[in-house]
Amino acid sequence: MASETKVDGLSVSPIYLLKRAELAVRGCVEVALGEVDLTPSQFFILVLVKSGEATSGAELARAMGVLPQSMTELIAPLELRGAIARRPDPDHNRILRIELTAAGERLFARAAEVGARMQRELFAGLDASDVARLNATFTDLIARAESHICHPKLRRIAKGHTQAAAAGSKPPAARTRARRAAAQR
Repeated sequence: MASETKVDGLSVSPIYLLKRAELAVRGCVEVALGEVDLTPSQFFILVLVKSGEATSGAELARAMGVLPQSMTELIAPLELRGAIARRPDPDHNRILRIELTAAGERLFARAAEVGARMQRELFAGLDASDVARLNATFTDLIARAESHICHPKLRRIAKGHTQAAAAGSKPPAARTRARRAAAQR
């Protein structure tokens, strides 16, 4: 491993430094996004919806690492501002899809400008190869963490398989579909 890093004479791990960096950057971004009256979490929601990575409350909750019930509180201010709209999914009437409105697109564009400015300011002094190395390192770290047995996503999958094995070979969603199909007969 690389040379030891010390803070106030104590050895610290890269995970500690990563968390400190996240908190420091988040603090700066929080103040900067105040220019467009957004929180970092609200901006992240706009990014996820705009990219299509997450378009339902449950998908957003998973992507953000929060409980689905918490998403209502996080998206409510965006909905009140007219930045997002929730519409029933045409294939699954119980799912509400979240879309950016025209006002949401404008808000996203303004927030993205703030984000780009913050990135330029916080990364000043780093050259393109430094940024590329950071991107590669973080991409690798994300992949390793998301494939680690302790990652919540894998723990949910493992839990579902364990429950399925205990109840028969079908996973929970398949059991629900089978019960519904039987009820319709």
